[in-house]
Amino acid sequence: MEISGLEKAKISLLPKDALIQLEQKDKIGFDIGRDWAFYHQPLPSNADAAIYRGHQSNQAHPPGRKEVDRYTRKWLQIRYHAYLRNRPVADDVDIGLIKLLDNPKCIITGETLTHGSLSPTDWSVERLCNTAGYAWGNLTIESQLANEARGSMTYEEIQLAAKSKRATNGLNPECWAHYEAIARGPNFWAGHTKGITPLSFPTPRLVFFVPSQFLMEMVFWSVCHKDEKVRINAHRVMKHFSRSEIAMENLKKLRAKIERKFHDRFRIYTIFHNEACFEAFLKWYQSSTITFEMYKKIVRSERYPKIKIEGSKIDNPLDEWWISTDGFLR
Repeated sequence: MEISGLEKAKISLLPKDALIQLEQKDKIGFDIGRDWAFYHQPLPSNADAAIYRGHQSNQAHPPGRKEVDRYTRKWLQIRYHAYLRNRPVADDVDIGLIKLLDNPKCIITGETLTHGSLSPTDWSVERLCNTAGYAWGNLTIESQLANEARGSMTYEEIQLAAKSKRATNGLNPECWAHYEAIARGPNFWAGHTKGITPLSFPTPRLVFFVPSQFLMEMVFWSVCHKDEKVRINAHRVMKHFSRSEIAMENLKKLRAKIERKFHDRFRIYTIFHNEACFEAFLKWYQSSTITFEMYKKIVRSERYPKIKIEGSKIDNPLDEWWISTDGFLR
């Protein structure tokens, strides 16, 4: 699955929710305007008629909340700008999700984030795959500098910037390498990349990851985690995907190589850049019994229930992610 890559979904296969948004765009604009009025936010000058009608309709209603935090403002802005650009926004992109995404530092540059200072370090919500909508698994919070540097760059262009020996759009190759690692999962599920690369950066908990990223973390923790329970559980996960005799043998060899490198003071992100360890992982991966359905269960059981947003209708984010919209409502 991962080595060969996924086929890009056809536009004709628009998810049901995206079609509903397209058919009811006027109502969506009305709801956005109403929410801006509820939170006492003045509309920008470029608001269209539907948004304006919604904003005016709420003026006669009882006053809403007068104290508006930065998460609420960001949520209002995301929906507003996405609407004006015909970008789909999933129902689960709400204030609660933005709070969970929040970081004290930019995930790309490592700089401390600011809020409302009109500086390059101000926080910004970014879609990691430009051909998908605003949806759980495709969003991260980074600095305005990183957001503007990326702009409309494709994943392939991000990869080239990471391999460059000089800065691209104001970011050094190390920052682009972070971008490449974080954006790999969403772009893989959209059919924009294939193959397996060594684990080089931790995947944020609310960003989709490719199977190999998760499995490299698991096999490392199955050997090296200080908590015995974590080691046992991680090993159980790896054995679950090693149901053939050859896969079990390859897993045994892989774990032995990791243990030797760990004793030589290698750590997780250097171990898999070691040629012998990475080749051992590839050999195990190709002999493993992992399937797409098994991977979906990983996503549901290992990451998302622990941080499930109250009121969310999503059982498994991979089932709801709007890959096939090409980033726009048509």
